Amino acid sequence: MQELLIFLPFLIPVIVANFSERHRRRPYEVARPERNPALDSALRYAPYGFLVAINFGLLAIAGFSVLNQLAVQFAPESVQQDASEVQWLWVALAMFVTSLAGFLPLFRSVRNWVSRWLKIDPDSLVHMTALAFVVYQIGLSLAQMALIGGLENLAQAELELTVRDVILSEVPLLLFALFGVGLFIRRNGEGVADRLGLDRPTWKQLLAALGIAALLLGLDYVISLAWQNVDPLGYDVLERVTESLFGGLATVGGALALGLAAGISEELLFRGAVQPRLGLLLAAILFSIGHLQYGLTVATAEIFVIGLVLGLVRNRSSTTICIIIHATYNTVGTLLEVL
Repeated sequence: MQELLIFLPFLIPVIVANFSERHRRRPYEVARPERNPALDSALRYAPYGFLVAINFGLLAIAGFSVLNQLAVQFAPESVQQDASEVQWLWVALAMFVTSLAGFLPLFRSVRNWVSRWLKIDPDSLVHMTALAFVVYQIGLSLAQMALIGGLENLAQAELELTVRDVILSEVPLLLFALFGVGLFIRRNGEGVADRLGLDRPTWKQLLAALGIAALLLGLDYVISLAWQNVDPLGYDVLERVTESLFGGLATVGGALALGLAAGISEELLFRGAVQPRLGLLLAAILFSIGHLQYGLTVATAEIFVIGLVLGLVRNRSSTTICIIIHATYNTVGTLLEVL
């Protein structure tokens, strides 16, 4: 449950923004009409308040990270061994820049400028919140890299994911996708399915999905082979990280859990909810940033390419096909690790 509790503070402003957007388009009314102005003000400014609170929270983390760095330098005996190996100044810098950049979407002039390239409504508080969350994902992912360090540190950590870990880590993405498009607030179940691009696939589309998944697995094999020949040491580290993280999932049940959990939640969020508003390229970038457990390596570039392919599939068919491709790729790829 820890994964859900970590993401809960970020889910609240998403839900509030949807209530605010619902009120902007179809105003709520209370039993006593004289209280309507108060309700209007509360729903209009609540999303701003939550985002400002998050930004100041990130700024506080930046300050805490600076204090940790000072403790490492001047009082190393008071710091645990694991904490002393963290690049706290880089964490502080990432949090500081993220907190400042997080204020930009709050300005309507910034949203007007962004709307020249993205399909967003500058007046929409949901879109404002989405832009802020783009900043948060990038910044927090960079901070995570600074906390973890390189692939070698991750390999030595010997973290092994269980089926429970995989499912719980993907649930927040699913919740962001569903509530981000206004489930039970601005849209009913049918409206959410339509907004997320969930269509019933044809047999032709299913066969095409399996073919694309096979091509992506082939691409993965070619890239792995080339990487192994060009940089065998770097490839060996990646293999150890992969084995450490996903070794416990190399069973039929584990592979299916990984494939379905990631395929459903990540595609609903990135291809279903994000891409129609923020575009194919930015959705693919955010998708690859979400996999920075591999660091900035060839693997990250490969994930970016896969994100572009899935984005093109989304534009030409539906999110349903993207889910099938993603789930098949992850499931088969995990099973192949034990062959």
